Amino acid sequence: MPIEGQAYRNVVVAYDGTDGARAALERAAAVADTEGASLTLVRASSDEAEARHSLQEAIESLDPSLKAGPWVVNGAAAQGILAVAREIHADLIVTGSRARGQVVRALLGSTSTELVQNAPCDVLVVHPPRS
Repeated sequence: MPIEGQAYRNVVVAYDGTDGARAALERAAAVADTEGASLTLVRASSDEAEARHSLQEAIESLDPSLKAGPWVVNGAAAQGILAVAREIHADLIVTGSRARGQVVRALLGSTSTELVQNAPCDVLVVHPPRS
């Protein structure tokens, strides 16, 4: 975990193709560019081929000077993202926020909330652009 004067080196980006995820990827790319960090884009999906394709498209949208790689996990998104963050010794997780109401969030939970509560590193939650 970075402390004052230390840069982020390993950044995990929760990516599912939503507006919030795209906003998170843009912010993570800016951090990676400034800090010299590598990005690991993580997607939870039971369809590994489709998920890998989606992640590869997202990586190709980035500045080619950035170091980025895909990682597909099965099962619950938050648990998979946390496992990847621990395995690669991430010092930042960047995730998007969905505009769900408080009742839905209370009943279903939230990936970003679970990440904030259980991450082994800093977490940045990025809101999608407002329409």
